[in-house]
Amino acid sequence: MIYTFHHMDTREILAAVKAEVSRLNKVIALLEGGIPAPTPSTTTTNSTTTTPKRKAHTWTAAEKKAMSIKQKALWAAKKKKKG
Repeated sequence: MIYTFHHMDTREILAAVKAEVSRLNKVIALLEGGIPAPTPSTTTTNSTTTTPKRKAHTWTAAEKKAMSIKQKALWAAKKKKKG
């Protein structure tokens, strides 16, 4: 958790830090095996419920050419602007 301390007084900052320490102590206890954490894998062990992964997009020659032209134009504009 991220806190912004710009507009907080010392008591508020201390309370936020103590709350964070408490949260971290709970996480440490879970990781050390003090309290078993509920996990989705323990409730559903059926492997047929997993969704198949999507195939990665493969670029066609036309897409590659179009992207090449576009990128070269961007580089040229950047170079021209730079001087």
